[in-house]
Amino acid sequence: MTEHPPSDDEHKQTDDAAYQTEFDPRTDNVSEELIKAVATLNDADPTELALLSEFVDPEALDALFGPRAAGEPRETNGHVLFNYDTYHVRIDSSGQITVHQSDSELDNDHSPEEGPE
Repeated sequence: MTEHPPSDDEHKQTDDAAYQTEFDPRTDNVSEELIKAVATLNDADPTELALLSEFVDPEALDALFGPRAAGEPRETNGHVLFNYDTYHVRIDSSGQITVHQSDSELDNDHSPEEGPE
């Protein structure tokens, strides 16, 4: 796993600093690497974090980015975006995980508005 400290230049579409780390799709479980990255951001033990399974299926995530059943690497070019607790996550098939803090005000703006009674 290769870690890159937060940098304002790594996510140009937002003002939030992004944390990036890399994983080897042939040998690493992407779900474990994501949990390690978020634990590092929170300066916390991984057991103290919200369960990843409450946000995404970790087994499906590992299957999507891991090697095929025969051990051959997947020859794909894609990514997955999702929220994990208070973070926006992007996982690329190239082996890169990017995590940045979500903007709670923006997230609250997406909640349904109450109409007049």
